[in-house]
Amino acid sequence: MVLNIALFAMVGWAIEGLRVGASIFSIGTLIGALTLIAGKGFSGWLERFAAAQAAADTKIAVRDTIYAHALQIGPVGLDRERTGELVNTSVDGMDWLEQYYSIYLAQFFVGMISPVLVIAYLATQDIVTALILLLALPLPPLLLGATSQRFKAVSDRFFATANHLSAQFLDSLQGLTTLKMFNQGKARGEQFRQENETLRRETMRLLAVNQIMLFVVDGGFALATTTALTLTSLWRLSTDSITLGTAVTFVLLSFELARPLNLIGQFFFAGAIGRAVAKKITAFLDTPPGVAETSPSAHTITITTAPDIRLEGVTFQHVGRDAPALDNFSLTIRAGERVALVGASGAGKSTVFHLLLRFIAAQKGTILINGIPISEFSPDQLRASISLVSQDPYIFYGTVEENLRVAKPDATAEELERAMRAAHFDDVVAQLPAGLSTIIGERGSTLSGGQAQRLALARAFLKDAPIVLLDEPTSQLDSQTEAVIQDSIDHLLKNKTVIIIAHRLSTASRADHIVVMEHGRIVESGSPAGLLRQNGVFARMVHLASGVMR
Repeated sequence: MVLNIALFAMVGWAIEGLRVGASIFSIGTLIGALTLIAGKGFSGWLERFAAAQAAADTKIAVRDTIYAHALQIGPVGLDRERTGELVNTSVDGMDWLEQYYSIYLAQFFVGMISPVLVIAYLATQDIVTALILLLALPLPPLLLGATSQRFKAVSDRFFATANHLSAQFLDSLQGLTTLKMFNQGKARGEQFRQENETLRRETMRLLAVNQIMLFVVDGGFALATTTALTLTSLWRLSTDSITLGTAVTFVLLSFELARPLNLIGQFFFAGAIGRAVAKKITAFLDTPPGVAETSPSAHTITITTAPDIRLEGVTFQHVGRDAPALDNFSLTIRAGERVALVGASGAGKSTVFHLLLRFIAAQKGTILINGIPISEFSPDQLRASISLVSQDPYIFYGTVEENLRVAKPDATAEELERAMRAAHFDDVVAQLPAGLSTIIGERGSTLSGGQAQRLALARAFLKDAPIVLLDEPTSQLDSQTEAVIQDSIDHLLKNKTVIIIAHRLSTASRADHIVVMEHGRIVESGSPAGLLRQNGVFARMVHLASGVMR
């Protein structure tokens, strides 16, 4: 803006010089004019480059921050978020945020600073004109404030609708089999049509409010300011208070003063949606993490051998639940022992796993590993010592090898081969068209349930951690394959501390100790044979299920 003022001042000086017959053409004048023009062009480029660079850096930093915070929240906390909405915020939302920083915010600051600089220059030329323009200075923020609340409500609804539509679309793709099975594909499509129409209406409302903003800024301030400054310049010229050249400079400055304000109006919608995105991101980042940050004095020791694990009076209650998932729960697992957790759905078995993995933190009580409170280990240190094989393992889109290396990125080819052989996954890989380089579809769509389970077991063999958590790891296998793999699992579990969530007698019977849970408490515990002899809860579960514990 300073260079524009200098350039217009030179134009006014040249016009005044021509009027009075002065010589204005010289090498110095030419060099000065060219320097101002070149400087104006360079500063404009620099402004755009700096704004774009800052916006791109901000977009990357915000995405990284969202992902890092998602890791801190953990899978349990993220269950309360819709994946599609979070993805839309992190992808499409970043584009709106980029426009907000690179276009709208830059023009907003220029639009707010320009009148101050122009008035400062006018004061050096004609104090009366400067004072008249000073009276109009509060108008831009007042006009912007008058429409911003309306814009805020519309932009919030627009982005919320876009987020919901993205979440519904992702949900439908993931549940496509179910929709087709129940012949609900067309009905879901009609929902999409209605939601798309809602988004269209919100978009039109947003554009309508933006047109109002353009009218307010262009007509309410830009046009009025240009007209007022032009008329004032003519009046001051008629009274010989300013020269013709100065009057021309004032008129040119009035147009320059209106330019950034016009741009603010044109991109006000981008600013409004960008603020809505920022609000959504801030709300997500305000979500408390699943576990508190580890203290600087956290233990840095590595668990290399099977440890003992103790849960002492542990209580945990999920947000929005009436009863605790674990209620004053106490359990001691000796080093190298295999313990099976048995109970109905909702008994608290998975909560025990989540606490040990530090996805969540106990609200009461203590968990100790080798006598050290679990809170004194960093989550990364702790999870490096634990292998988890879940009932529904997550398979990433990528190659078989990439999915195996999730467990151990620096594994050698021999280690990969040994792990696959131990999990009886090598014969599966041998039948794939590109072996380890075969691309697996999203969520392992190109693998059967049993094959995906074997891949998850191969990960556990590859990691070879001293603590193993098994959530019915053979649930997806046929009885013949299960018998073969159970021997491999027994080999995996040697000299390790093991906790198993068991739904079947064949799984529970391999444990040294069975813990029967109800409503977050232990109601029975003992060896498999001992519990059967007691003819208690566990025995009734076995007899009722006829050999399959549900």
